This record gives sequence, structure tokens and C-alpha cells, in this order.
Amino acid sequence: MESTKPISDFTYIDVDAVNNKLNIIDNPKKISIDKVPSRATRKLHQNDILFSMVRPYLRNIALVDDAYKSAIASTGFYVITPGIGYFHKFLFYMMLSNYVVDGLNTFMKGDNSPSINNGHIENYLYPLPPLQEQQRIVAQIERLFEQLK
Repeated sequence: MESTKPISDFTYIDVDAVNNKLNIIDNPKKISIDKVPSRATRKLHQNDILFSMVRPYLRNIALVDDAYKSAIASTGFYVITPGIGYFHKFLFYMMLSNYVVDGLNTFMKGDNSPSINNGHIENYLYPLPPLQEQQRIVAQIERLFEQLK
């Protein structure tokens, strides 16, 4: 994850900014430079995946699109930046899967705001097929979603 400090007014994405039913960013805040929250340090890029470490069972997970590629997210998110060999939409759907969410939920600690930490996400076992297979799986998922409309 890449850290940054805002140098001017900016778009801030905290857990409330993610719609956990549609898994999109739909309620970001505009923050002035003189009111920067201490948690506003996660630099974002297009195609990053935001995964909330607080109450992961709520699935506050979103794919960063072009509109928010310059926003700054809260440290309450783990930000996944796909590298070579990783198809961003495959990673997004995988992070939404019961396999990942339920698996990471087993590590939750805390009463009021149960959470996981970076190490839980980094050390979890993720099935990652070759890039071409990732793309085929995503195409199939998206075909199935189209049939639901």
C-alpha cells in the first residue's frame, strides 16, 4: 500500500463512502486541507480494490474507478493494487467471495468494531489462476450478472 498526505482539498473515502450492497464508492467526502483526518493516508489508483478491515463481513469492498483514482482512502481499508499477472476485476470478485470474506472473518478481534489487520490479508491463501483464466472467469461472472438484469 502506498501512503500519502494531502496537499490541497481532496476526496476522502472512508468506510461510509462504500455502498456494501452494490460494492461501489457512492458517498465520498470532500475534505478541505485544514480538516484532514489522521486516517486519510491511503493513496489510490484506478483499478485498486478497497477492502475494509473493520467488520469485513459487511463487505465494504469496492473497485476504484477513474472518478476516484486521485482520492485518498482511510487506513481502515486495505488497498490492493493489482500488479502484472493480476486482472483487477478477478481480484475484486475474489475479495467479494465467501471464501475470502468468511475466511478473513475468522481472524476478527474486538467487540464494538471487530476488525482484522494487514497481516491477516497479506498471509491469507488466495487461489490465483493464470491471467487468461482470470479473464475467462470474469467474463463468465459478468455474463451471469447480465442475465439477472
